[in-house]
Amino acid sequence: MKEKAIAKEMTKSTTTVHEVEQTSSELYKVGMYTTAAFAVGVGVWGVICLASAFMATGGPLALAKSLFGAISGTM
Repeated sequence: MKEKAIAKEMTKSTTTVHEVEQTSSELYKVGMYTTAAFAVGVGVWGVICLASAFMATGGPLALAKSLFGAISGTM
């Protein structure tokens, strides 16, 4: 019978780091940009409406006079 030599191999263990991309942070970014886009749209719409009111009444003073007249009921 032949004798077999048993050799113990030393292996070097290395640690690997797997980066995990969390999708929740990406969803927060999408929500933030969507909300910001709607806020900008509402702001632009408000400025357009205010400019339209200035043109329809004849200026800022006439607009203020019309506003107070509408609130007090004297129009």
